[in-house]
Amino acid sequence: MHHFETSPLTVPSLFEYRHEDRADPFKSGQVILSMSIGPPFKPDPLCEWDNWREQTTRLQYPDRDIRIIFPKQEGGTVHEPKSQPAEFGDFDPNNHDPDPEVWPLEDLDPGYPADVDELYVIQNPFPAPHVAWVTEEYLEARYGYNPVRQEVDVDELPVWVQPNKTEDNDTVEIDATNDAELPLSLTDDRREALTRLAHLWNGETVRGHHLLLDKCPGWGEIFDDLNQEELQRLVVDPDADPRLAEAFNCYDWFEQEQSIYLKPKRILRKKVWYAPTQRGRTLINAHTDLPSLRGDPNEGLVHRVTVGLAALREKWNAKEIGTYYNLDVNGYNVDLLSRDASGQLYAGEVMTGHNNWALHRRTYEKLSDLRARDMIPHVVFDSRKTAYKVFNHWHRKGLAQLPRGPFDSEFGIEDGRKRIEEAYKDEQLSWDVADWTTTAALWRNTLGRDGPGIDRNLVTSMDW
Repeated sequence: MHHFETSPLTVPSLFEYRHEDRADPFKSGQVILSMSIGPPFKPDPLCEWDNWREQTTRLQYPDRDIRIIFPKQEGGTVHEPKSQPAEFGDFDPNNHDPDPEVWPLEDLDPGYPADVDELYVIQNPFPAPHVAWVTEEYLEARYGYNPVRQEVDVDELPVWVQPNKTEDNDTVEIDATNDAELPLSLTDDRREALTRLAHLWNGETVRGHHLLLDKCPGWGEIFDDLNQEELQRLVVDPDADPRLAEAFNCYDWFEQEQSIYLKPKRILRKKVWYAPTQRGRTLINAHTDLPSLRGDPNEGLVHRVTVGLAALREKWNAKEIGTYYNLDVNGYNVDLLSRDASGQLYAGEVMTGHNNWALHRRTYEKLSDLRARDMIPHVVFDSRKTAYKVFNHWHRKGLAQLPRGPFDSEFGIEDGRKRIEEAYKDEQLSWDVADWTTTAALWRNTLGRDGPGIDRNLVTSMDW
């Protein structure tokens, strides 16, 4: 499933930054925690549309408040009629959406029927917060372009981004994910804040605080001496409506793409306010006067913290480690490659709770292939909920087999690990993940109360 916002519409971005870490991967106390207190600002409230219930048409879906907001419109020409489908949304959605019995909407979505894994979610605050899961065909008919790729004439591109060699009538594909960058002036305080964030991300100590040892230090511990008004633009999108987050933040499927560079994220059971967005990571990596972020530029702070903790566990267990490692096997990169004293290789992946199920399936296929090449695969999830959702998805899609069918509840981690171990060792079953844990459990068992008392110098000297 994909995310797509309809307001405001933006110009598609033309380029996506790629960063590759080419370093050799096999280089060889008591922790005081603090609350992560956020920045002292929030978005300004925006206006509302009065009487929207009277001005929209409710559809007959039981236990739903799905409404047509704007009706279907006929357009085009006499010789080439072209209708624009109705705009609709669910003003009281289900936490487990998209429900395949509802989405896509029959008779209103031109792409009906379709698998829910292929749907895009539209989020809009007007006339009140609502969402809809729609097909690619709906988006093309409603907004006039493919939500993933657009093909345009080379001559339509700005001169400075046109290819050097083109033929007459050449076209190119551009990214059309509604994710254009808005200009940001890098003031001295913003530059300093991003520099500190990059150092923290890279495992360095910043103002006496470390990302892993201090369990993601608070905003004030890293940034409180800087001009907070200057930093506000990093966190607050002046064009965003906070009501979407207020309405849907507790839903599993909710994500809000904003023109921001840092956002709050729940990590290790607390809210961390400086997680860089894709836009923020690209900004840091694209500026030569800022430290480049280590790791995968497409992954966020939860992923980064988890890779660090997994690397620390392997390092403590006297294994050689390499992070974000290119295996030169089918183009595979793994989040963590480790090797024990006997030469056995372990391939570790970090998986977070996004709704890109095709990526979850590709990850399993990669781990399965690596097991066939005598590596032992293991996974760290951001939560138990993510773990059991992904395990069940792999089982139901026929990629793997659980010994007693899908998990019917969020088992404790140790019970869940036993069942996964059972599946991995059963030669009659197809299951290729040997072990798993979660970010919180990993911290607790390395640096937390159940940890072995790892020396601070080992953590600060570790390259991951």
